[in-house]
Amino acid sequence: MKKTILTFAVGGLTLFSCTEQEASKETKVETQDIKFDNKGQQLVYEMVQKVGDYKTLAKKKNVEYTYIYKTADNQTDISLEKYIFNGELSYGAYVKHERTLPQLEGTIEQGYDGDEFWIKHEGEVLTDEALLKRVKFNRPTNFYWFTMMQKLMDPGLNYEYIGEDTFDDAQYDIVKVSFNSDKPTDIYQLYINKETKLVDQFLFTVADFGKMEVPNLMVLEYEEIDGIMIPTKRKYKLSTWDAEVDTSAWTTVNWTNIKFNTDLSQGDFKKENEMENNRDLKTKLDAKRANFDANASDNKKRAYKEGIESVEESGIIDYAMKVGDQAPDFTLTNAVGESKTLSDYLKDGKVVLTWYRGGWCPYCNITLHQLQEELPNFKANNATLLALTPELPDNSISTKEKNELEFEVLSDVGNKVAKDYGIVFKLTDEVAGMYNEAFALNDHNGDKTNELPLAATYIIDQNGEIIYSFLDADYRNRAEPSEITEVLKNN
Repeated sequence: MKKTILTFAVGGLTLFSCTEQEASKETKVETQDIKFDNKGQQLVYEMVQKVGDYKTLAKKKNVEYTYIYKTADNQTDISLEKYIFNGELSYGAYVKHERTLPQLEGTIEQGYDGDEFWIKHEGEVLTDEALLKRVKFNRPTNFYWFTMMQKLMDPGLNYEYIGEDTFDDAQYDIVKVSFNSDKPTDIYQLYINKETKLVDQFLFTVADFGKMEVPNLMVLEYEEIDGIMIPTKRKYKLSTWDAEVDTSAWTTVNWTNIKFNTDLSQGDFKKENEMENNRDLKTKLDAKRANFDANASDNKKRAYKEGIESVEESGIIDYAMKVGDQAPDFTLTNAVGESKTLSDYLKDGKVVLTWYRGGWCPYCNITLHQLQEELPNFKANNATLLALTPELPDNSISTKEKNELEFEVLSDVGNKVAKDYGIVFKLTDEVAGMYNEAFALNDHNGDKTNELPLAATYIIDQNGEIIYSFLDADYRNRAEPSEITEVLKNN
């Protein structure tokens, strides 16, 4: 018997693997001057290079995304996940948790700051050991699932080449991956597509719950995001070790709105900090988006996605008014029919000018509520908030009353002012049909143009110059009210 100690550098990590096998059966394969212990290890290495190794991932520093988990019996979890790769810091704000701690109502926050696991319910720290035990499972598990393909080259893993198989006319190499440990650990059986080099599916056990005899089959769909191939769509169910499944429903796991290299810091993951800030508009909009992704039909999601792409491709962002431009003056009527003129407000100070699509739009209502919360800070910095909408006055007054707004809501019927600012676009026919069927859009606006403004926001200085602009083709993204306050403070 011969003991082979293999050391090689992959993606900035130094890996150590020890195996014992007969010299005559030992396999050594060289790829780019790297010596592999066996064929299984080589195949996993090649797969990791295809998706992006951990060094590539770590250069992105951190990630934020929405995690949507739906069980076969339609219990849904929606969590806003945030990780720092160095130290594997992990945070999740569960805005919906029918499966995870359903006995708690409202937002649940879980975190791992590198030293401590913690949980908060509606901002209050909980110390119950049973709850913390769940956190100690959820945080590393969610982090691992996101980074799994890269971490398959971590130290302490064993690779065994099982053979070949064919599924749905695709040919696969099968590799078993296990961990060096004194206690039972998960086992993975990877099906690596011979053509794409990607793991299309894999079998896995769950040692933490003692489920080692009967595996689950996980099926993956990938999306390339910022140079990394990420399996953003997953589904799994019980299987045999031959990857055979029955006709029962799948549990699905989807990751959406993935953003790398944000402004997270290690201090954000401490339980004392308010990661889930009640004043943060983005968090609430992301939660709304996640709920849509979890419940909308594939057809509606496709149509809305294509609608956003149509706005992006129109070039409207390039032609809209921007910082440095002179803001066009206007006179519009408010919710009770009074005429209001921009230049009159500018005599008293700056103006925060924002557009919303209508009271029928849930993202707009969330934003209007958040603007109302921030309104005292605008006033403290000598600024007036004006909200413009293409809705008819009768509908705008309903929106004002429903949201208890204390700022002016002005009806820009026909989008006349919005056109002067260059922010009007036409809906695709498919989205227009959906909006009219669901929200009676044409009735709200009093026309059949199917035109809407961007959810744009400007800050206009007293001399009429635009000193801040927020323009985005995606109506689900809005100017952060606290950011507007900061601009007002500094200008």
